[in-house]
Amino acid sequence: MEIVIRRTEVKDIDGLCELYSQPQAQAQTLQLPIPSRALWEKRLSAIPDNVYSYVALIDGKIVGNIGFEHVTRPRTQHVAHFGMGVHDDYHGRGVGSKLLETVLDLADNWLNVRRIEIDAFVDNHAALRLYKKFGFVIEGEAIDSAFRNGEFINTYYLARINRN
Repeated sequence: MEIVIRRTEVKDIDGLCELYSQPQAQAQTLQLPIPSRALWEKRLSAIPDNVYSYVALIDGKIVGNIGFEHVTRPRTQHVAHFGMGVHDDYHGRGVGSKLLETVLDLADNWLNVRRIEIDAFVDNHAALRLYKKFGFVIEGEAIDSAFRNGEFINTYYLARINRN
């Protein structure tokens, strides 16, 4: 099973709508149920220069997505953050690792990013394991930071510092 990573394109709208329609992809991201094709078309047709978006494909099917934003404010140009989703049927197959490796290479070797930030819900154990595997540490917890399935949920703030 080969995981192919490439830049996100407008033609990926249907695949992204399917990915973010999955129960876990919705529950563990800030996406809303039943994603709109028009919303994704708008997002993909106007990606800012400081945002890098990639999809992961297996046998031509979109199974993961990561959006990586390099901060452009003068005093925080060394910072970036990202959001990621993996299709429910492809958890545990290395999709998240491959996507994260892609943006870490970009950050460390091409953009000179020192600090990368990510938020994760406290019950997203798979994502937390993945982030820790790549050197992210929990820096804090936000109480009742998001609303999901009729309840408030806490969020961990994580970061990875590249000291090289």
